[in-house]
Amino acid sequence: MKELELYLHIPFCERKCAYCDFLSAPADLPVRISYIKKLQEEIAYYGSEFEEYQVSSIFLGGGTPTILEGYQLAAILETVKKYFRLVADAEITVECNPGTLTAGKAEKLVQAGFNRLSMGLQSADDRELQLLGRIHNFAQFLESYDLARKAGFENINIDLIFGIPGSTADSWKSTLRRAVALRPDHLSFYSLQIEEGTPLYRMFRLDDIQQVSDEENRRMYHDAVQFLEQAGYHQYEISNFARDGFICRHNMKYWVGDEYLGFGPSASSD
Repeated sequence: MKELELYLHIPFCERKCAYCDFLSAPADLPVRISYIKKLQEEIAYYGSEFEEYQVSSIFLGGGTPTILEGYQLAAILETVKKYFRLVADAEITVECNPGTLTAGKAEKLVQAGFNRLSMGLQSADDRELQLLGRIHNFAQFLESYDLARKAGFENINIDLIFGIPGSTADSWKSTLRRAVALRPDHLSFYSLQIEEGTPLYRMFRLDDIQQVSDEENRRMYHDAVQFLEQAGYHQYEISNFARDGFICRHNMKYWVGDEYLGFGPSASSD
């Protein structure tokens, strides 16, 4: 039986981050409920079209999927299980922003079958988080991370951003050290892109912020690669590192050209 990967886009967030140019926006409860219904209808429609496939990974991305209630996310996953055949050990990831996770929600996600959590820390420096327009500080991230572990998540990714205006090689190393100290199972890091039309871009055009130089940006990247390798994380993609046994299977399926199906307004299929 052929394998298939699923990506489900949840386009809602509490508020747009200053650097974000993805399709996402705040939405009230009626809009969220209506969206979930339409997403479930789309899943049901395509389920009958792919009966010869089995699903080996599912990824709920955003936006901020965990802005939805736990029972809503569970209902979405149940719809997938109803209309698609899943392999027994399917990797099922949900993206999470600190500040949108409660103990009850984390427990509900684990009970529903989500077995991987991807958490957007971005920086351990509160000043940098404020500049990025994040809804959380580092202390709130630590609280969310602890809730996730206690709920039973045994596979957690932490997302980081380097090259933030005002950051230095030392502040970036500090973020890496504080992230690794938590012993996440997977780490991803990306260079900040200042995209036209975002609040950060307007700040850049007004000379309120200065971009990190290309030389410093490269240094931050190579410093991170070296640091994470020494800390026991193995690089398997340009920006992705994992402990033994925790390579993101969904990521790898994209790289090797496996077939995937996307649901939602900013998802693609191949």
